[in-house]
Amino acid sequence: MSNKGYYSEYGTECTSEEWDEYCKMSQVRDGETPGEWKLRIWDRLLYFRDNDLLPYQSKKYLEARRKIWITDGTSYSPEIGVAICFSCNRLVYIGKRSRNIGNYNHIGVEKHWSTNCTGNKFCSLSYGKYLKIIQKPESARNYEEIYILHLYKLWMKNVSN
Repeated sequence: MSNKGYYSEYGTECTSEEWDEYCKMSQVRDGETPGEWKLRIWDRLLYFRDNDLLPYQSKKYLEARRKIWITDGTSYSPEIGVAICFSCNRLVYIGKRSRNIGNYNHIGVEKHWSTNCTGNKFCSLSYGKYLKIIQKPESARNYEEIYILHLYKLWMKNVSN
C-alpha cells in the first residue's frame, strides 16, 4: 500500500511499515559503536532521504539514540550526542541537547553547520545579510532573522577561538 501524496501526523509519506523501520533506525544497538551504527543503517537511510520519506523535523540530521530498559519492562531511548549530518553525510558529535529553537534541537549541530560542515546546506551565514538584519530593531526581526543572527554569533565565537 502506497501513501504517496499522504502526509501523516509525522510529516512524511511513509507507509506504516516504513515509519516503524525509520523509528528503529535511530537506535544504536548494545555493543555497537556510532560508526558501526551509521554503516548498518546507511543504505536504508539514503532510501528514505532520496525518496523524501524523512519526517519534516529530521530532514537535516538523524540523531542516534540508545534504548534503555527499566526493571518494570518498559524502555526509553535518549539521545546519545551523536548524529548523521545530511548536509555532509558525516557522523558528528553534537553533545547534550541544550536548547530547542524551533526545528533545531542542538547547538552542536548548529556549530557543525557553521564551522565544520563541508556541505553547508543548512547554514546561511552571509555577512551582508547579517549587517542588514542587525540594523533592524529587535521587535521587527522575524524568526529566520533571529536564527541567522544566532548562527552568526556561533560562527564568530568559533573564529575568534
